[in-house]
Amino acid sequence: MSKIVIGLVDSEQGQDALALGGQLAQKLGAEPIVVCALPYPARTLASAPLEEALEQDTKDLFALARRQLDGLEPEVRAAADRSPARSLYGIAEAEDAVAIVVGSTHRGPLGHVLPGSVGANLLSGAPCAVAVAPRGYARRDDRRMLRIGIAFDGSAESWAALETGIGFARRLRAGLVLIAAIAPPGYGHGEALSVLSVEQVHTARQAETRRVLDLGLDRVPADVTADPRLINGEPGAALAEAAVDVGLLVVGSRRYGPLRRTLLGSVSTAVIRRAPCPVLVLPRGAGVDPLRLDATATRSQAGA
Repeated sequence: MSKIVIGLVDSEQGQDALALGGQLAQKLGAEPIVVCALPYPARTLASAPLEEALEQDTKDLFALARRQLDGLEPEVRAAADRSPARSLYGIAEAEDAVAIVVGSTHRGPLGHVLPGSVGANLLSGAPCAVAVAPRGYARRDDRRMLRIGIAFDGSAESWAALETGIGFARRLRAGLVLIAAIAPPGYGHGEALSVLSVEQVHTARQAETRRVLDLGLDRVPADVTADPRLINGEPGAALAEAAVDVGLLVVGSRRYGPLRRTLLGSVSTAVIRRAPCPVLVLPRGAGVDPLRLDATATRSQAGA
């Protein structure tokens, strides 16, 4: 069975992570592992007193997690580590988890994604996908994922995001929204020497982006509804604003970086700092099915 690691803290951020983690675990048919990492001082402690202290300090939190994830039979683990991200990394890698789920910092705007220090560290090299819940997500009346947004620009990473979105859409019987942004003309990539006017450059970009979107739409199978969404503006901000009516936004990692690790580029960084919905960041080079949706579907069919 696939596994999802949920980072739990004693705050609203932890509640949001539980809400999203439970939702994803249920939809993916995955086993949730709830991890609470406490920043104990870096000093030598006898194993028994440390274990007792961890058990006492996490007892109420884990009881809450079990209630909130009722029916999913979560495994709970407490760890003493001054770096919570390191604990989540290690457990996700050891368990071959398909995703790590965390909440947004309390300093961010209500209803929007803004990773705290743990989330930021995870998004800079996690060994699996990372999902970040918007602040206040657990208190939302409607958390249905009726539409899955895909940040799509024709890159290999965005094709992986599209394949993941298709798998999600089939499992949730949801629709897809392929979102592409057209950046305003600037002075990069040789545009300063272009003989074309700003209008002509913009028109050419629009035509190319529509062509890329059409290629993406052609890949979507007939049993999944998909709509294109072409927007103008700086890609990161524009993609986040365009995701206002989707239940989950799937994005790829930066094109350059270690394989099978999450690594945000400038666009995905801007998206994840202001998106109004949960954001799922896929690791680079993890193939077309990093969440193992095909394997889950096969198990479900065999069980039926």
